[in-house]
Amino acid sequence: MAIFDSNLLGKVTKSVGNVTMCYTNKKNVAKAKVFKRKDNPTPEILDQRARMKVLIQLARRLLAVIRKGFKGVGGGTTSNAFVKANMGAVSVTEGHVATMEFERMKVAEGWLEVPEISVTYSADTSKYQFEQEANEDEYANSLVDDRVYAVLFETALKRLKIVTLRNRGESGSTSFALPKGWDNSKVVAYCFATSKNGSQVSDSEYLIIE
Repeated sequence: MAIFDSNLLGKVTKSVGNVTMCYTNKKNVAKAKVFKRKDNPTPEILDQRARMKVLIQLARRLLAVIRKGFKGVGGGTTSNAFVKANMGAVSVTEGHVATMEFERMKVAEGWLEVPEISVTYSADTSKYQFEQEANEDEYANSLVDDRVYAVLFETALKRLKIVTLRNRGESGSTSFALPKGWDNSKVVAYCFATSKNGSQVSDSEYLIIE
């Protein structure tokens, strides 16, 4: 900081380069600007950034199901709710390389009862077969007209298919053909339920494809 008196400049209140000048206590004062220096991020911060990058990229690919599965969760967007719910499902190795653990990933979150669904895949027909039993008992978190969905996600191509199954109160099977170009060995499956109007949702469940 420097104090100066200049009849030529008079009362100075402006910035020039990295110097700021002001008039205080009947004196002209020149101060050097202070630039904040960002510290090197900690390993924890780098890990968190890696997790966020993976989750944000997945949220874009899974947007169609996220809009159904996280409707009404929190006060933010459905994508933000997805990121928050799955932060613990991303593992980070040395070098800050993040990987989604798909068996732990949630594609839906809510208080409705999770539907009971099983799925098999036939290499001969290249089709998935989803089986469900009727749940005719109605509770606050389980109604017969609840909508039930399955989700197939090809983890290499990052492509998504939502399969509409039978309502919760119905039993039966639903088949779905393996989409063209998909590798079945890289497909993961989930299921979840919503209320009839879609305003309430269940947690999703990872399905083991047999």
